Amino acid sequence: MKINYRQLSILVFMSLISLKLLALPSLLYLESGNMSWFVALVLMIIDVLYVYLIIGLMKKCGERTIYDFMKESLGVVLTKIILVLLTLKFAIIIANISKGLEFFVVENLYKEFNWFVFVIPLMIIVGFMAYKGIRNIARVSELICWGIIIGLVYIGFKALGRAELLSFLPMFHDGVRPIITSAYTYNVWFGSATFLLMLFGKVDFNQGKKWKMLMYTILAIVIVQFLYFVFYGLFQITSPTHNFCISDISQFSSGQTSIDELSWLIVSLWIMAQAVQLALYGYCMEQSIKYIFNIKNSYFTISFVMLYILLWSYIGEKTVHLENAFYSSYTSVLSLTVNYAVPLILLLGYLVKNAPKRKSKERKGKNEKVKNNI
Repeated sequence: MKINYRQLSILVFMSLISLKLLALPSLLYLESGNMSWFVALVLMIIDVLYVYLIIGLMKKCGERTIYDFMKESLGVVLTKIILVLLTLKFAIIIANISKGLEFFVVENLYKEFNWFVFVIPLMIIVGFMAYKGIRNIARVSELICWGIIIGLVYIGFKALGRAELLSFLPMFHDGVRPIITSAYTYNVWFGSATFLLMLFGKVDFNQGKKWKMLMYTILAIVIVQFLYFVFYGLFQITSPTHNFCISDISQFSSGQTSIDELSWLIVSLWIMAQAVQLALYGYCMEQSIKYIFNIKNSYFTISFVMLYILLWSYIGEKTVHLENAFYSSYTSVLSLTVNYAVPLILLLGYLVKNAPKRKSKERKGKNEKVKNNI
């Protein structure tokens, strides 16, 4: 079953913000300092441009799956290689969310609890949603989207009065090198358009207003930048010691050691949003594995994804500094390739494959004009 354009826009919005508001702000500050917001802004704008690039390819694809689309324009071997790279990218995102979510819950809600009690229900819910398909994930995202938006704005404005919003001055004090280094190192937290590659043939572009995508992408950038300014304005040079952007902003603004009642509900809603993101990327990983190995039955691939989530949640529970695995040189190169090179390869393959057809249409058009003039 297909999703409509509005649902696609919401999925893009949720993907754009999902990995940006937990550990990433503090990590960015380690290398780019008070220009961390600029790194996030540039990479998010690039992500949005790639969203429109991939959507353009999706429209050209018609009813074909990504596997059929790539096989026709790139050949089987290159298609398999790209699918392996996509699978690895989805695996990194799932591991990142699984570890971060488990650590976030322990630190902010339950200091001493059996992680099994949290992870097993999460694994089952994520597996069920991924099994039900993209339409189920899109509908749940619709239900929680505006709650997330309102909640994030509330948390930001609640802390606004105590933040030094000009903490980013002077700009480019250390030049552009730290910015480039930071963008390279932490690009694994970006590439929000990659999940769209697994939705080829699953979107009805005739349903839903076209301006929705523009609205949601701009809204995602504005909300993330707003919260980054508040976060860095509150903590400034101590930003690297604050691992959870959302909850740390709320705790600081309330002047208490615990999150206030309304913020607690918002943080709980954020946990739900992360679970939905797990389901989205779990679905994408499951689909790519099926294409690689030509598996028809979803039970095996879904089970594999669920066990993978369980594994990383367990590792995350045992290893506090697991973030090091997500910004190694290997993951940075992989992420750069999948985020930015793969969509361009798909575009180039499509253009080369369809070049003879375009030339044929141009010749027919010229011949018709000549006949009309005669």
